[in-house]
Amino acid sequence: MTAGQEQDTQRILDAAADFRQSADVDDLWARLHRHLADFGVTGVMYGAEAFADAGRKQDILLYSYDDAYVDAKMSSGLYHCDEFVRAAKVETAPILWSDATRLEGLSAAARRSLDIDWDYGVITGVTLPMRFNNGLGVSGIGLHAARLPWAEFDRIWFENTRAITGIVHAFDVRLREGHAREVLRLAPRERECLLWLAAGLRPQQIAHRLGTHEKTVEKQIEAARRKLNATTTVQAVVTALVYGLIAP
Repeated sequence: MTAGQEQDTQRILDAAADFRQSADVDDLWARLHRHLADFGVTGVMYGAEAFADAGRKQDILLYSYDDAYVDAKMSSGLYHCDEFVRAAKVETAPILWSDATRLEGLSAAARRSLDIDWDYGVITGVTLPMRFNNGLGVSGIGLHAARLPWAEFDRIWFENTRAITGIVHAFDVRLREGHAREVLRLAPRERECLLWLAAGLRPQQIAHRLGTHEKTVEKQIEAARRKLNATTTVQAVVTALVYGLIAP
């Protein structure tokens, strides 16, 4: 192992140890930004889905980009048309935003999304796709370097790819395994209902066990489904299991 590789490894280990000390998701988020600041990163957007499905929103979405920029993307319905968001769902290699080949053959919606990037100056950075849940789960992170031109950030990226990637992966693991409950806020009774569903019980049977009415259980299951951005009850149960919100 070269001296540079040893340094990268130590930076990753230090970041992972630091992340394990995080008191809550806000603290973890702040720690990530401190570790990435040395690489010129000024803004971060992170999303995770328990299983890839083009029709679902992210289970978890965190960002430190300008609120007006994110609102412009979301309110126009163009966030999921973003080329780099799309690529993070289906590709596995990091994607530099300076890659001009990405501009070829874009759909009209993707071009409108790109126009918003240019309007707000969100043009320098990299997107890192990640996988979990044995490859079924998808997470991705966009790192924005607002103060750097493409050439300078690309140089930093190529010199520090291993360290940046390792730090980001360590954050991803810590967020999902240590703080998912803070982001995906299910009430105790909602978690209990999903747990019994996972065990194979029907709402009527769950109501009997909990000493409540079937319609009350159905309302709690529906509330959990909405909070988890799930289309079906089965998706809600799977999502809760993947993020450790319930334990079989």
